[in-house]
Amino acid sequence: MVYRETVTDRRRSLHHFPFTPTGYIYICTRLTVRKARLITKDQYMRLLNMDLNQISRFIGETEYQNEVNELAGSLSGIALIEAALTKNLAETYQSVVEITPGALHELTERYLARWDIWNVMLVLRSRQFDIPADKIRQVLIPAGGIRPGKIEMLLSMRTINDVIEGLEGWELYPDLKEGFASGYHKGLFADVENSLYKSFYKNLYRDARSGIRGGDYILPYLRLEIDIINIRNLFRLRSGSRVSDIRPYIIPGGNLHPDFFQQMYPIEDKQQFIAGMQQAKFMPILLEALKDVRCDENLCEADAANLIWKLWSERRTPLFSMMMAVTRLRLHHIEQIAKRHPFSALPIISYLEHKRHEVANLRTIARGKQFGLDPDHIRRYLVM
Repeated sequence: MVYRETVTDRRRSLHHFPFTPTGYIYICTRLTVRKARLITKDQYMRLLNMDLNQISRFIGETEYQNEVNELAGSLSGIALIEAALTKNLAETYQSVVEITPGALHELTERYLARWDIWNVMLVLRSRQFDIPADKIRQVLIPAGGIRPGKIEMLLSMRTINDVIEGLEGWELYPDLKEGFASGYHKGLFADVENSLYKSFYKNLYRDARSGIRGGDYILPYLRLEIDIINIRNLFRLRSGSRVSDIRPYIIPGGNLHPDFFQQMYPIEDKQQFIAGMQQAKFMPILLEALKDVRCDENLCEADAANLIWKLWSERRTPLFSMMMAVTRLRLHHIEQIAKRHPFSALPIISYLEHKRHEVANLRTIARGKQFGLDPDHIRRYLVM
């Protein structure tokens, strides 16, 4: 009989060294193996030249084989691809958390709690806009603390109030209840979602600084992630809002203080705006992103400054392809930090972030093929 290691076996094998170097090496070794199986850039290039049936066959021969085989009897085409990807992502997250010991387990679980917000907001939107539960199930990622059975129970409820009350006991329940207290109005879901993410990052930042082992190593990456979210929100508010005080929409805890974003928000002078971006040390990130988008290593910081000023002055959000390039830089950054701190939670988070974007890439390719988009156009929306 061939022995296949189960999650229970893995956890049992870690029982004798839940917080020893051996335990860390075990986890890091398994993650290295998993990461080696992530789809490569060459494979993405081949996928871009396949049709949907070929993409399904390709996915069915990779890490997604079990999910494709399980769902193939009831689904086909784009529905099969998306359902298999979503199911695999959720199960990967859950299995990695299961085999992660001690404080690493706690930090990783806390980081993955962001998916609870994603899932809760999907369920609430389905109740508000009468979206069928089957459609919602295809994009749910039950990787946080709210278990799949609980999510199914929430999906069976008829009203938003029922869903909210069904979440009593959830860490972010007070924010959720307060957000919906005044009833539905335009922009409600965006406001509630913003409030939930602010509380999520506040709690995660607090926990990382609380003395939990390994927490200090995650803080530099967490600050960068918060800065990038806040820069993105700054441009979004600039392009689509007329609020005077944007601090309620800014997540604290990054390298940049919320007051910085408030000071930047009304700026109409080019030199003042560029000086502010340089002070924030964000211009080098934008330059690297622009080089990636334009495929031109000869671009200089002045090129990035002119582009970002043009978007700002015209009250437009940054190009989606540019934000994708920023995401690539963020992933590279966490990977570099993880290599310097291999016994922290960062290698685990790095792998899970790469896995998340792999699923997003495959979904993007499949949807692009469904609508007959040109491969070069699809490629700009991939994080590789």
